[in-house]
Amino acid sequence: MPSVSQDPSCLCQYDASDARCGRPVREPIHGRMECPKCGLVQDGIHAECPRCGIVFAKVLRARKDAALALMDDGRSSVQPDVERTRAEQQALWGELRVRVLALPCALLGAWAAVKTSPGLVRIFTMWVHESGHAVAAWLCGYTAWPGPWITPVGSERNFVLTATMVGLLGFGAFRAWQRERWFWVLMAAAVLLFTLCCTLLLRKGQARQLITFGGDGGCFVLGSVLMLAIYARADHPFRTERLRWALLIFGALAFMDAYLVWSGPFDHLPFGEDEHGLSDPAVLTEEFGWSALLLVDRYLKLARACIVALVAAYAAGVAQSSVRRPL
Repeated sequence: MPSVSQDPSCLCQYDASDARCGRPVREPIHGRMECPKCGLVQDGIHAECPRCGIVFAKVLRARKDAALALMDDGRSSVQPDVERTRAEQQALWGELRVRVLALPCALLGAWAAVKTSPGLVRIFTMWVHESGHAVAAWLCGYTAWPGPWITPVGSERNFVLTATMVGLLGFGAFRAWQRERWFWVLMAAAVLLFTLCCTLLLRKGQARQLITFGGDGGCFVLGSVLMLAIYARADHPFRTERLRWALLIFGALAFMDAYLVWSGPFDHLPFGEDEHGLSDPAVLTEEFGWSALLLVDRYLKLARACIVALVAAYAAGVAQSSVRRPL
Protein backbone atom coordinates (compact mmCIF):
# COMPACT_ATOMS: atom_id res chain seq x y z
CA MET A 1 0.00 0.00 0.00
CA PRO A 2 1.48 3.36 -0.97
CA SER A 3 2.19 5.89 1.74
CA VAL A 4 -0.26 8.77 2.04
CA SER A 5 0.64 12.37 2.79
CA GLN A 6 -1.42 14.12 5.42
CA ASP A 7 -1.49 17.27 3.28
CA PRO A 8 -4.51 17.03 0.97
CA SER A 9 -2.96 19.59 -1.39
CA CYS A 10 -0.02 17.26 -2.16
CA LEU A 11 -0.59 15.35 -5.38
CA CYS A 12 1.93 12.59 -4.67
CA GLN A 13 -0.55 10.71 -2.45
CA TYR A 14 -2.86 10.16 -5.41
CA ASP A 15 -0.50 8.40 -7.83
CA ALA A 16 -2.32 5.15 -7.18
CA SER A 17 -5.49 6.62 -8.69
CA ASP A 18 -3.81 7.42 -12.02
CA ALA A 19 -5.12 5.14 -14.76
CA ARG A 20 -1.55 4.77 -16.02
CA CYS A 21 -0.76 2.81 -12.88
CA GLY A 22 -3.26 0.15 -13.90
CA ARG A 23 -5.52 0.62 -10.87
CA PRO A 24 -9.23 1.49 -11.09
CA VAL A 25 -10.29 5.08 -10.86
CA ARG A 26 -12.72 4.38 -8.00
CA GLU A 27 -10.04 2.81 -5.73
CA PRO A 28 -10.38 4.18 -2.18
CA ILE A 29 -8.10 6.90 -0.89
CA HIS A 30 -6.35 5.93 2.35
CA GLY A 31 -5.81 8.50 5.10
CA ARG A 32 -7.49 11.58 6.48
CA MET A 33 -8.76 14.05 3.91
CA GLU A 34 -11.23 16.84 3.33
CA CYS A 35 -13.83 16.57 0.61
CA PRO A 36 -12.84 19.07 -2.14
CA LYS A 37 -16.52 19.84 -2.83
CA CYS A 38 -18.45 19.96 0.46
CA GLY A 39 -15.50 20.20 2.89
CA LEU A 40 -16.43 17.17 5.01
CA VAL A 41 -13.37 15.87 6.90
CA GLN A 42 -13.26 12.09 6.82
CA ASP A 43 -11.06 9.34 8.29
CA GLY A 44 -10.52 5.79 7.08
CA ILE A 45 -10.88 4.32 3.62
CA HIS A 46 -13.16 6.24 1.25
CA ALA A 47 -13.89 6.06 -2.44
CA GLU A 48 -16.76 8.54 -2.44
CA CYS A 49 -17.89 11.31 -0.12
CA PRO A 50 -20.82 10.10 2.03
CA ARG A 51 -22.32 13.60 2.01
CA CYS A 52 -22.10 14.79 -1.65
CA GLY A 53 -21.15 11.57 -3.44
CA ILE A 54 -18.22 12.77 -5.55
CA VAL A 55 -15.48 10.26 -6.44
CA PHE A 56 -12.29 11.44 -4.77
CA ALA A 57 -9.86 9.83 -7.19
CA LYS A 58 -11.44 11.49 -10.24
CA VAL A 59 -11.34 14.94 -8.70
CA LEU A 60 -7.78 14.57 -7.49
CA ARG A 61 -6.56 13.13 -10.77
CA ALA A 62 -8.13 16.10 -12.62
CA ARG A 63 -6.23 18.43 -10.31
CA LYS A 64 -3.01 16.56 -10.94
CA ASP A 65 -3.51 16.68 -14.73
CA ALA A 66 -4.20 20.42 -14.53
CA ALA A 67 -1.01 20.97 -12.52
CA LEU A 68 1.04 18.91 -15.01
CA ALA A 69 -0.45 20.86 -17.92
CA LEU A 70 0.47 24.11 -16.20
CA MET A 71 4.05 22.89 -15.74
CA ASP A 72 4.22 21.92 -19.43
CA ASP A 73 2.97 25.37 -20.46
CA GLY A 74 5.65 26.98 -18.30
CA ARG A 75 8.36 24.88 -19.87
CA SER A 76 7.06 25.59 -23.39
CA SER A 77 7.20 29.37 -22.79
CA VAL A 78 10.79 29.34 -21.54
CA GLN A 79 12.44 28.72 -24.91
CA PRO A 80 10.73 31.63 -26.73
CA ASP A 81 11.61 33.91 -23.82
CA VAL A 82 15.24 32.84 -24.00
CA GLU A 83 15.36 33.35 -27.76
CA ARG A 84 13.72 36.78 -27.45
CA THR A 85 16.20 37.82 -24.76
CA ARG A 86 19.12 36.62 -26.87
CA ALA A 87 17.81 38.57 -29.89
CA GLU A 88 17.44 41.73 -27.78
CA GLN A 89 20.98 41.34 -26.47
CA GLN A 90 22.34 40.91 -29.99
CA ALA A 91 20.41 43.99 -31.15
CA LEU A 92 21.83 46.07 -28.29
CA TRP A 93 25.40 44.97 -29.00
CA GLY A 94 24.88 45.58 -32.71
CA GLU A 95 23.60 49.12 -32.11
CA LEU A 96 26.56 49.84 -29.83
CA ARG A 97 28.96 48.75 -32.58
CA VAL A 98 27.09 50.95 -35.07
CA ARG A 99 27.36 54.01 -32.83
CA VAL A 100 31.04 53.43 -32.18
CA LEU A 101 32.14 52.72 -35.76
CA ALA A 102 29.63 54.20 -38.22
CA LEU A 103 30.44 57.91 -38.02
CA PRO A 104 34.28 57.64 -37.99
CA CYS A 105 34.24 55.03 -40.76
CA ALA A 106 31.86 57.14 -42.88
CA LEU A 107 34.08 60.22 -42.60
CA LEU A 108 37.21 58.18 -43.34
CA GLY A 109 35.56 56.57 -46.35
CA ALA A 110 34.31 59.96 -47.57
CA TRP A 111 37.83 61.40 -47.28
CA ALA A 112 39.18 58.54 -49.41
CA ALA A 113 36.38 58.95 -51.98
CA VAL A 114 36.90 62.71 -52.35
CA LYS A 115 40.67 62.25 -52.67
CA THR A 116 40.38 59.58 -55.36
CA SER A 117 37.26 60.63 -57.34
CA PRO A 118 36.31 64.26 -56.57
CA GLY A 119 34.34 64.71 -59.78
CA LEU A 120 32.19 61.65 -59.19
CA VAL A 121 31.59 62.60 -55.57
CA ARG A 122 30.52 66.12 -56.56
CA ILE A 123 27.66 64.72 -58.64
CA PHE A 124 26.08 63.61 -55.36
CA THR A 125 27.25 66.37 -53.04
CA MET A 126 26.02 69.00 -55.46
CA TRP A 127 22.48 68.34 -54.24
CA VAL A 128 23.43 69.07 -50.65
CA HIS A 129 25.28 72.21 -51.80
CA GLU A 130 22.27 73.53 -53.73
CA SER A 131 19.95 72.59 -50.87
CA GLY A 132 22.13 74.74 -48.65
CA HIS A 133 21.44 77.74 -50.90
CA ALA A 134 17.72 76.98 -50.83
CA VAL A 135 17.48 76.54 -47.06
CA ALA A 136 19.37 79.79 -46.48
CA ALA A 137 16.96 81.54 -48.85
CA TRP A 138 13.90 80.12 -47.05
CA LEU A 139 15.28 81.25 -43.70
CA CYS A 140 15.62 84.76 -45.11
CA GLY A 141 12.12 84.80 -46.59
CA TYR A 142 13.00 84.19 -50.26
CA THR A 143 11.59 81.47 -52.47
CA ALA A 144 14.18 79.08 -53.91
CA TRP A 145 14.18 75.83 -55.85
CA PRO A 146 17.31 73.68 -55.58
CA GLY A 147 18.31 72.15 -58.88
CA PRO A 148 21.35 70.57 -60.54
CA TRP A 149 24.29 72.99 -60.24
CA ILE A 150 22.08 76.06 -59.81
CA THR A 151 19.34 77.26 -57.41
CA PRO A 152 17.02 80.02 -58.67
CA VAL A 153 16.20 82.44 -55.85
CA GLY A 154 13.32 84.94 -55.81
CA SER A 155 14.16 88.62 -56.17
CA GLU A 156 11.88 89.79 -53.33
CA ARG A 157 10.94 88.43 -49.94
CA ASN A 158 7.81 86.31 -49.77
CA PHE A 159 6.16 86.76 -46.40
CA VAL A 160 3.66 83.99 -47.12
CA LEU A 161 6.63 81.64 -47.21
CA THR A 162 7.88 83.02 -43.88
CA ALA A 163 4.43 82.63 -42.32
CA THR A 164 4.27 79.04 -43.57
CA MET A 165 7.69 78.24 -42.12
CA VAL A 166 6.78 79.85 -38.79
CA GLY A 167 3.55 77.86 -38.68
CA LEU A 168 5.27 74.57 -39.50
CA LEU A 169 8.04 75.13 -36.98
CA GLY A 170 5.54 76.15 -34.31
CA PHE A 171 3.41 73.07 -34.99
CA GLY A 172 6.50 70.88 -34.89
CA ALA A 173 7.53 72.34 -31.54
CA PHE A 174 4.02 71.80 -30.18
CA ARG A 175 3.97 68.15 -31.30
CA ALA A 176 7.40 67.58 -29.79
CA TRP A 177 6.19 69.16 -26.54
CA GLN A 178 3.17 66.84 -26.51
CA ARG A 179 5.48 63.82 -26.85
CA GLU A 180 7.92 65.24 -24.29
CA ARG A 181 10.84 65.31 -26.75
CA TRP A 182 12.53 68.35 -25.34
CA PHE A 183 15.53 68.30 -27.67
CA TRP A 184 13.27 68.80 -30.68
CA VAL A 185 11.30 71.47 -28.86
CA LEU A 186 14.55 73.42 -28.41
CA MET A 187 15.66 72.82 -32.01
CA ALA A 188 12.33 73.94 -33.47
CA ALA A 189 12.33 77.02 -31.25
CA ALA A 190 15.92 77.88 -32.24
CA VAL A 191 15.21 77.54 -35.99
CA LEU A 192 12.02 79.56 -35.58
CA LEU A 193 13.89 82.38 -33.85
CA PHE A 194 16.67 82.26 -36.47
CA THR A 195 14.09 82.45 -39.26
CA LEU A 196 12.48 85.55 -37.76
CA CYS A 197 15.88 87.21 -37.29
CA CYS A 198 17.00 86.49 -40.86
CA THR A 199 13.71 87.67 -42.31
CA LEU A 200 13.12 90.77 -40.21
CA LEU A 201 16.62 91.97 -39.37
CA LEU A 202 18.80 91.21 -42.40
CA ARG A 203 18.78 93.70 -45.21
CA LYS A 204 18.50 92.47 -48.78
CA GLY A 205 22.25 92.59 -49.44
CA GLN A 206 23.05 90.79 -46.20
CA ALA A 207 20.48 88.11 -46.99
CA ARG A 208 22.05 87.62 -50.42
CA GLN A 209 25.45 87.10 -48.83
CA LEU A 210 24.04 84.49 -46.44
CA ILE A 211 22.30 82.69 -49.31
CA THR A 212 25.52 82.63 -51.34
CA PHE A 213 27.55 81.50 -48.34
CA GLY A 214 24.95 78.81 -47.68
CA GLY A 215 26.16 76.59 -50.54
CA ASP A 216 29.29 75.12 -49.00
CA GLY A 217 27.94 76.22 -45.63
CA GLY A 218 25.03 73.86 -46.29
CA CYS A 219 27.49 71.07 -47.02
CA PHE A 220 28.77 71.52 -43.47
CA VAL A 221 25.47 72.08 -41.66
CA LEU A 222 23.13 69.88 -43.69
CA GLY A 223 25.85 67.26 -44.06
CA SER A 224 26.16 67.10 -40.28
CA VAL A 225 22.39 66.83 -39.88
CA LEU A 226 22.30 63.96 -42.37
CA MET A 227 25.08 62.14 -40.53
CA LEU A 228 23.26 62.52 -37.22
CA ALA A 229 20.44 60.37 -38.64
CA ILE A 230 22.59 57.39 -37.62
CA TYR A 231 21.42 58.04 -34.03
CA ALA A 232 17.71 57.81 -34.87
CA ARG A 233 15.37 56.15 -32.38
CA ALA A 234 14.75 52.41 -32.71
CA ASP A 235 11.17 52.99 -33.94
CA HIS A 236 12.02 55.82 -36.37
CA PRO A 237 11.58 55.09 -40.11
CA PHE A 238 15.17 56.24 -40.72
CA ARG A 239 16.23 53.22 -38.69
CA THR A 240 13.52 50.66 -39.39
CA GLU A 241 13.78 51.26 -43.16
CA ARG A 242 17.61 51.52 -43.03
CA LEU A 243 17.49 55.01 -44.52
CA ARG A 244 19.97 56.25 -41.95
CA TRP A 245 22.82 54.52 -43.80
CA ALA A 246 22.12 56.38 -47.05
CA LEU A 247 21.81 59.67 -45.17
CA LEU A 248 25.06 58.99 -43.31
CA ILE A 249 26.93 58.37 -46.56
CA PHE A 250 25.50 61.46 -48.31
CA GLY A 251 26.19 63.64 -45.30
CA ALA A 252 29.77 62.42 -44.88
CA LEU A 253 30.54 62.94 -48.59
CA ALA A 254 29.08 66.47 -48.58
CA PHE A 255 30.91 67.47 -45.40
CA MET A 256 34.27 66.07 -46.46
CA ASP A 257 34.02 67.45 -50.00
CA ALA A 258 33.61 71.01 -48.70
CA TYR A 259 36.10 70.58 -45.87
CA LEU A 260 38.92 69.40 -48.12
CA VAL A 261 38.34 72.40 -50.39
CA TRP A 262 38.45 75.04 -47.65
CA SER A 263 41.21 73.43 -45.61
CA GLY A 264 43.38 72.92 -48.68
CA PRO A 265 45.81 75.24 -50.49
CA PHE A 266 44.64 78.65 -51.71
CA ASP A 267 45.32 77.89 -55.34
CA HIS A 268 42.69 75.13 -55.22
CA LEU A 269 39.88 77.39 -53.99
CA PRO A 270 36.97 77.58 -56.48
CA PHE A 271 37.27 81.21 -57.55
CA GLY A 272 36.37 82.11 -61.10
CA GLU A 273 33.45 81.72 -63.47
CA ASP A 274 31.70 78.87 -65.28
CA GLU A 275 28.76 78.52 -67.68
CA HIS A 276 26.37 79.48 -64.86
CA GLY A 277 28.28 82.67 -63.96
CA LEU A 278 30.56 83.58 -61.07
CA SER A 279 31.24 80.92 -58.48
CA ASP A 280 30.03 81.45 -54.92
CA PRO A 281 33.48 82.47 -53.59
CA ALA A 282 33.89 84.87 -56.51
CA VAL A 283 30.48 86.48 -55.81
CA LEU A 284 31.34 86.97 -52.14
CA THR A 285 34.79 88.44 -52.85
CA GLU A 286 34.06 90.49 -55.99
CA GLU A 287 30.50 91.68 -55.39
CA PHE A 288 30.35 91.89 -51.61
CA GLY A 289 33.98 92.66 -50.82
CA TRP A 290 34.91 89.67 -48.71
CA SER A 291 38.64 88.92 -48.61
CA ALA A 292 39.82 85.42 -49.40
CA LEU A 293 41.20 85.05 -45.87
CA LEU A 294 37.87 86.11 -44.36
CA LEU A 295 36.01 83.68 -46.60
CA VAL A 296 38.25 80.75 -45.67
CA ASP A 297 38.16 81.67 -42.00
CA ARG A 298 34.36 81.75 -41.88
CA TYR A 299 33.98 78.44 -43.67
CA LEU A 300 36.51 76.75 -41.41
CA LYS A 301 34.91 78.20 -38.27
CA LEU A 302 31.57 76.82 -39.40
CA ALA A 303 33.17 73.46 -40.17
CA ARG A 304 34.79 73.30 -36.72
CA ALA A 305 31.51 74.17 -35.04
CA CYS A 306 29.86 71.29 -36.90
CA ILE A 307 32.69 68.95 -35.89
CA VAL A 308 32.15 69.90 -32.24
CA ALA A 309 28.44 69.12 -32.61
CA LEU A 310 29.24 65.78 -34.27
CA VAL A 311 31.69 64.83 -31.51
CA ALA A 312 29.14 65.73 -28.83
CA ALA A 313 26.44 63.69 -30.58
CA TYR A 314 28.87 60.80 -31.06
CA ALA A 315 29.78 60.75 -27.35
CA ALA A 316 26.14 61.04 -26.28
CA GLY A 317 25.05 58.29 -28.67
CA VAL A 318 27.76 55.87 -27.53
CA ALA A 319 27.06 56.64 -23.86
CA GLN A 320 23.33 56.10 -24.33
CA SER A 321 23.86 52.79 -26.10
CA SER A 322 26.43 51.69 -23.50
CA VAL A 323 23.93 52.23 -20.68
CA ARG A 324 21.38 50.02 -22.47
CA ARG A 325 23.80 47.28 -23.48
CA PRO A 326 23.36 43.79 -21.96
CA LEU A 327 25.54 42.83 -19.02
